[in-house]
Amino acid sequence: MNNEKQRGLTLIELLVGLVVMTVLTSLAVPGFQSLREQYTVRSAGMAVYADLQLARSEAIKRNREVTVCFTGLGSTEWSYQLRESGDCSGAMIEQVSSQDFTGIKLEMTGIGGDRLSFQPRRYQLVTKKILLSYEQHKMQVSTWNNGIIRTCSDHNLSGVPACTN
Repeated sequence: MNNEKQRGLTLIELLVGLVVMTVLTSLAVPGFQSLREQYTVRSAGMAVYADLQLARSEAIKRNREVTVCFTGLGSTEWSYQLRESGDCSGAMIEQVSSQDFTGIKLEMTGIGGDRLSFQPRRYQLVTKKILLSYEQHKMQVSTWNNGIIRTCSDHNLSGVPACTN
């Protein structure tokens, strides 16, 4: 009679462990997908917010109009440029493309079409709403005529205040 203890796992124990891990992983993946979508929307929204703040500060620093010129609005193939002019023909300060934010749709409402101009003085900015969305997740970047730029979300994005309209 052999009194040695067996070490290791049987094949059945190993297979049961793999099945449990597979079930737990399949339950967790949809939650991670939603978190990734939220992060992508928040990242794109904060990039737009930061660039609008940059355009405002560049207008003050240069003492001349700086315009954010958008192309491809209403699609996932958008881009925008910060230009040192009111008509999108001046020197380019910065350029951003949707390639950095795959799947994000960008829309804009308000007066002035596809551009947003910042003057060197306050109270000369038009009111606009820029909406970034990915699936059911949405974030809004708003500008007001007093020069204020704000972000908000009606879709419970963590780290983004709720919209109050």
